[in-house]
Amino acid sequence: MGDTGLSGLYGLDRTNRDASRRGGGGSSMFSARTKDIILDRSHQYFPIAGEWNSIGAIMFESVKSPTLAPRNQTLSASPVFAYPLFPNIKHYPLLEEIVMVFFLPDSNVQQNSTSGRFYYLPPINVWSSQIQNAIPGIDDLPVSQTKTVDMVNLGSPNIVDNTINSISLGKYFTEGEFNPLIPYEGDIIYEGRFGNSIRFGSTTQGAIPNQWSLSGTTPGNPILILRNGQASTSKDPWQPVVEDINNDDSSIYLTSFQQIPLRVANLADFSFSKSTSPTTPDQYGGSQIILNSGRLMFNAKSDSILLIANESIQLACNKTLGVDAKQISLTAEKVYLGSSEGEEGTRLQSVVLGENLNFVLSDIAVFLNTLNIAFKTATDSNGAPIVSLNSIADEAKTLSDDITNIVNNKNLLSKQVKTV
Repeated sequence: MGDTGLSGLYGLDRTNRDASRRGGGGSSMFSARTKDIILDRSHQYFPIAGEWNSIGAIMFESVKSPTLAPRNQTLSASPVFAYPLFPNIKHYPLLEEIVMVFFLPDSNVQQNSTSGRFYYLPPINVWSSQIQNAIPGIDDLPVSQTKTVDMVNLGSPNIVDNTINSISLGKYFTEGEFNPLIPYEGDIIYEGRFGNSIRFGSTTQGAIPNQWSLSGTTPGNPILILRNGQASTSKDPWQPVVEDINNDDSSIYLTSFQQIPLRVANLADFSFSKSTSPTTPDQYGGSQIILNSGRLMFNAKSDSILLIANESIQLACNKTLGVDAKQISLTAEKVYLGSSEGEEGTRLQSVVLGENLNFVLSDIAVFLNTLNIAFKTATDSNGAPIVSLNSIADEAKTLSDDITNIVNNKNLLSKQVKTV
């Protein structure tokens, strides 16, 4: 790593560099502006920066002594890289964001105790924005924004041209308008750049209300909120907001004793007319997990989905409930189909045991056929035909044949629904 490359390009003096390499005294940390970053194998420096080990590596310039290289030009024929300090947290900077850079040991330190490379911390909170904190160097600004006070005093106006996007934050990064989250005492919050966040919080007594502290539960009861897609708001982008379970795109709430004002898509509970229905979601105040989104998909690709509850399970929708399977098994002391409302024996009728019914119908068919034979030849004590019986013999025969046909073809037996 040449002297010119470090001191000239990055503004590091020899004393600091030597101290950094020795791990001894002197400053081993400096602020640097991100000028380029390796995020995939298409980057020109991917092969020389460590290939897949180079993901997240940045090229930088010292904030104190920035390079005067033209924009969109290679910073150096032999670029120097800084690598993410943390192995398990990917918080890479955008272009023009400022990071703190260190010179620390690398993988060759066992062979050479002074061997090292540059590492960096996540971006500095210059603008207090969770979206981007870029601040370009003076040479990256349009000329109209870089005039000195003396030049302005002499009549050359310092005009800011908002029609020109003067800085690039990356190849494809698009800056959206998302508000930061309001913090409450003790919260730990992780916010992405796109309206997504994780809050490790609790029931609060803060001046600004939130949806999980409305039920009067004890302050300090824990809650974890994972949110993706921020609800639209009329507030300016720099004004903080709180999560909104009903209007954010997708949310997962893990509660302890909070009561969450969730608006559900269907509140029908007619199936519980014979038992106590569960507490409505917006009134329940125990520990629960709430998933709320435009669509929920559960897919067990190799085994099963188990829904098990100590009390009730409710399935409700506004259109169709479809169940497709090779076999459906329902076991219960009582099963109500169609409705559970009404008195049993009147509006609510019992389901017939099909095979048992077939046995009874078969016996009836045989009996009717016997009656047919007897009725055809019935005579009185004088040997005269009994017309009233003879006339209904054919009807008994017809009814016997119809019932026999039903029994033999199992016309009254369902091929899908079975019961005990």
